[in-house]
Amino acid sequence: MKKLIYFFLLVNSFFVNSQIKLNSLFSDNMVLQRNSDVNIWGKSGSNQLVKINSSWEDKTYKIKSDINGYWKIKVKTNFKKGPQTLSIKTKNDIKTIKNILLGEVWFGSGQSNMEMPLSGFQNEPVFGSQEIIAKSKNNLVRLITVPKKASEVPLENFDGFWEISSPESVRDFSAVAYIFASYVSEVLNVPVGIIHTSWGGTPAEAWTDKEFLDSNFSRDLIKNHSRNKLKNHEPSFLFNGMINPLIPYTIKGAIWYQGENNRNRSSFYAELMKIMVESWRTNWDQGDFYFFYAQIAPFKYEGKDKKSSALLREAQLNAMDLIRNSGMAVTSDIGDLNSIHPSEKIKVGKRLAYWALNNTYSINSIVPSGPIIKSYQVNGSKVELTFDYAKNGFYEFNGPLKDFEISGIDGIFHQAKASITWNGRVIVESSEVNEPSMIRYGWKNYFDSTLFNLEGLPASSFFIRDLSKN
Repeated sequence: MKKLIYFFLLVNSFFVNSQIKLNSLFSDNMVLQRNSDVNIWGKSGSNQLVKINSSWEDKTYKIKSDINGYWKIKVKTNFKKGPQTLSIKTKNDIKTIKNILLGEVWFGSGQSNMEMPLSGFQNEPVFGSQEIIAKSKNNLVRLITVPKKASEVPLENFDGFWEISSPESVRDFSAVAYIFASYVSEVLNVPVGIIHTSWGGTPAEAWTDKEFLDSNFSRDLIKNHSRNKLKNHEPSFLFNGMINPLIPYTIKGAIWYQGENNRNRSSFYAELMKIMVESWRTNWDQGDFYFFYAQIAPFKYEGKDKKSSALLREAQLNAMDLIRNSGMAVTSDIGDLNSIHPSEKIKVGKRLAYWALNNTYSINSIVPSGPIIKSYQVNGSKVELTFDYAKNGFYEFNGPLKDFEISGIDGIFHQAKASITWNGRVIVESSEVNEPSMIRYGWKNYFDSTLFNLEGLPASSFFIRDLSKN
């Protein structure tokens, strides 16, 4: 009898181990990146032949699993319309994935402003969400969320499944990620799959591969800065638990909304962003995929430091020059004095989409950004500023320009008068300063934007620390 039980357990173990196991990303309703060689991977029996067939291509792909049962192969996709299927077979098992769409695949990550769902947080709404939810039934947009999980070691999978956009599925989904995906889908008229992986109150260090942190920063700098040493603040723990399980699913790019938790460590945040993105791109082995991110919005941070978020916004501005294929959505006009979670999430999602539509999908007539400081010239007591993304000039949507400041060589800043010229310049001057040495705009934790381009997009805050250099 014991021998019979042992035999039964052995046979059962064989069949369990030889079953095809797939990442949760490979499930019904998924979106695969169109017109690409997409990665398909999984686990089955040891040294087993795996056959893959799709409804969009008349071809059988074959791969042999390794001794541990792992296998990975590239499968070509096109842009065949309508629902597709993918079958994965071994001699002992078959998995069929249904209702697949071929389109564009993005993922959205960050902290609470990315996490904030269309339904809002407690006592913190998302303006306009009711109409968005009501009109969200859309077969072309597919969603999946990675559950919150911090891990000391890289994980291979997560518990999740793809959903079709509907009032039920989008209500508790990331507002920014959903708006980005649905707007890109609407403009391009293509399916879009959006993967949401974020966790409120977390630092960028937690989302970065440990090997890259160790290679680029000292141990004193990159550490758990949480007062209570929360696990989700441990460097690389969220990369391990919430980014690594997505690799190497073929994507078009990523969107990112984070920074508040790094506000008091802004001096190296631009470099940290660069290293984080490098760690993602290297692990994905998919080249310099697109990376668009939201600048943090003005807010009345407590404490004596009234300019820490301005320094973080400056670091985010500088990161655009450090990270290839990147772009920053400016949010200086949507800050909420009393809430760190601005309610205008629909605007943020669309502004990130402007970057994708212009930069990724080459719709050049869409202006992707508000004015970004480009150059300056000192003429006596006046400073003449020029900006990118303001081809047709500026508009004062909130009344006369304000929050411009100038200092002389004494380093004392004075409120300055700023005016728009007929030829698309901004002239700044102060009766208190005869020889301008430094100039800045919006250099405080909270300010009201007044400088916009004609597309209604706000200018980023900035600080020029030496006007003698040009």
